[in-house]
Amino acid sequence: GISKAVRWVVVFGAVLAPLAAGAQAPRLSIITQASYAADMEAFGVGAGLGFPIQESKVGDGIRGQATFDWFFLEKVVSGPLATRPTYWEFNVNGTYELPKTHGIYVGTGLNYTNYTVDGALYTNAGGTELGLNAIAGLKLGRGRGAPFAQARYELGGGKQLVLTGGIEF
Repeated sequence: GISKAVRWVVVFGAVLAPLAAGAQAPRLSIITQASYAADMEAFGVGAGLGFPIQESKVGDGIRGQATFDWFFLEKVVSGPLATRPTYWEFNVNGTYELPKTHGIYVGTGLNYTNYTVDGALYTNAGGTELGLNAIAGLKLGRGRGAPFAQARYELGGGKQLVLTGGIEF
């Protein structure tokens, strides 16, 4: 449920925070985000790490993102057998800020999704899948605390459009 999702985000953030804080590279960053998965019709929360791949004098150049999102799904069984399916994604992406666009970026990457439904009526239903991402986004500003908005279309894996907004610290 929600408490399990919060624990995952806290654990993920606790693991990544020391990496970003102790890193020598000034462009290593922590990402916090909220997402909406269109086909699942679910909102999610997530965290991640942003890191430089190739610096540029104009814009951010090529950057990497590793993010984890936990989505909140509706109950599928009511009554004493009530259960809530779980859905989460792990994404590793590369993005490139287009020159002279003031923060517009495109990218691609991989997603790993996990969907499970546990309970008496559904035993280990769901599964895991690997897929590709196609990304377009807008970063508003530079440096710590810069907000962003991103659309990620999953080709395989989650097989859906995911809209994300967040802040990169």
